[in-house]
Amino acid sequence: MNDKCLSCQTAGADLKLPDGYHPRCSRKLFGTTLPPKVPFGTPDIAGEAQKMVGRMSISGVQPKLSMTHDRRKHQLTVVESGGFYILKPPTERFESLPENENLCMCIASAYGIAVPSHGLLPLLDNRLAYLVKRFDRLEDGSKLQQEDFQQLLQTNDKYDGSYERIANIIKKYSNVSGLDLVELFERALLNYVLGNGDAHLKNFSLIKEENIGYHLSPAYDIVNSRLVLPDEREEMCLSLQGKKNRFSRKDFIKLAEHFGLNKKQSANSLDRLNDIKPVFENMIEGSFLNERLREGFLDIYKKRMGRIGD
Repeated sequence: MNDKCLSCQTAGADLKLPDGYHPRCSRKLFGTTLPPKVPFGTPDIAGEAQKMVGRMSISGVQPKLSMTHDRRKHQLTVVESGGFYILKPPTERFESLPENENLCMCIASAYGIAVPSHGLLPLLDNRLAYLVKRFDRLEDGSKLQQEDFQQLLQTNDKYDGSYERIANIIKKYSNVSGLDLVELFERALLNYVLGNGDAHLKNFSLIKEENIGYHLSPAYDIVNSRLVLPDEREEMCLSLQGKKNRFSRKDFIKLAEHFGLNKKQSANSLDRLNDIKPVFENMIEGSFLNERLREGFLDIYKKRMGRIGD
């Protein structure tokens, strides 16, 4: 029995979690007090994946299964289209990628970045898979208009871009560009300190909602790629201030200036990142990663925080 929730990764007031979830976390993700079951194990993934075929990036070595919640059977069901969830099972190539992604998403949320509801779920063989709720689908099944930045920048290469070019598109099309530019700056900071070297153009999107208009979608596909790819050539796959390695605090301050943020805004984002450092470290140490991976994650995080800290 876990003593930590498989979604928020904290014990909280509910110390007994026989189904692995705080009731409030289960309701947020599934609309039910108890989480549903996944009716297959890791050996069955290949067959299930045939129902949903697509290209994938680093996290993309995992089959991504589109799923719906069958409340009558109290289980998740694989569907070819129209799913409300995406399930990413474990992969033999990259160790503990589901645990890695759930941790990164929890950290992003703690920093104040909008993320969709997410959590870990045990498969029949008790290995954990990562599940995220689709933010582009409404309860009635209709789909919100969404375009990722590979589409918006009209490039065939999802790695052919920069944070500056993303910012220019936001300035042009977002109905809340001021808020989105601050959020983009904070995502750049977070991707760097978390070792996410695979945050490419398809991992950023504009979405249109009725009462807001176009705005930056919630963050998704955040993973510490450096942890599973220690020989990764670049610290960031999208350029920032014309480079992809050897970043300093000065680089991020200049990036904020390009975005049009004032000194108070950039200082606030950097200061909050520094102030929340003990919280992040506790989250990493208390995560579902094994001890070796926790130590590796902490090492990456501390070194990068050291480069952009005061």
